[in-house]
Amino acid sequence: MPERLFDGSKLREHRVVKRKSQTNVGDAIGVTTNQVSKWEKGQATPPQERLPGIARAVEADLDALFPRREPPNLTDLRCDAGMTRADTMAFTATKSSMAVRAAEDGKRPLPLEHELALAQAYGVSLAELRAAQKRSFGQVVPLFTPLPTAPAPARSAITDRIASVRDEVYGGSLPSDAEIAAAGNSKSGRPLLTEDLVAALREGTQTEAPDAVRDALALAFDLPPVYFHTQDQQVARLVVSARAVHNRYAAATASGGESGMPTEAREELACFVSDTVTAILGPKLGGGTK
Repeated sequence: MPERLFDGSKLREHRVVKRKSQTNVGDAIGVTTNQVSKWEKGQATPPQERLPGIARAVEADLDALFPRREPPNLTDLRCDAGMTRADTMAFTATKSSMAVRAAEDGKRPLPLEHELALAQAYGVSLAELRAAQKRSFGQVVPLFTPLPTAPAPARSAITDRIASVRDEVYGGSLPSDAEIAAAGNSKSGRPLLTEDLVAALREGTQTEAPDAVRDALALAFDLPPVYFHTQDQQVARLVVSARAVHNRYAAATASGGESGMPTEAREELACFVSDTVTAILGPKLGGGTK
């Protein structure tokens, strides 16, 4: 198996640099000072499952102090976790380590429940454990190294607000950027928006905009300007939800869905909406009559 490389002189160097005595190391891992001395002199080699504890005792990185030349198999994962085969029984909930032995020896794969339990015990993913198991069976499986990815840029508030309008008011599909720009310019009476500007604000490549541009954008979506100005997420949520309800009600009315609603019921509904907004924003902001 691709065991980690042990070098007693390298261990001694790390121990001395960290000002640890052989007794300190022995006490940390549960062996005698004499045993540590034999390791450092090359007279004995510690079991592989001891290496993680030794590295911790001298405050060294395991891979730096005891490197491995090949990707790990099942035995290596267990040893890197500092476990003997007998230790695995506590995680597999069995009275024997025979299943682990058979898998490590390349004779019989682990049952699924053992795979899940041991992946967690060894501190690896299920995919990593299964790759190690394939190596135990003689298969060549390269070590998976995910490509580094740059962190995603933070989304701007304007981009998030446009996304909310898209999802809640337009059902996931906005008008084109050109149509949004035209609507905003028409309703504001000024050429404040362009197709490229709307696209940049929508995609988040431009994160800020003058107040007049925010106002025109709100008008394009038939929203009050406060939607693109407020820092209060609850207020913004209320605005976009009210517009979504308005659109659904208007569509139902246009199709005759509300034609049978009595005038009294309509008035009650209008009062309810007014009172609800007043309760949320207060009489002065809500425009209520109470």
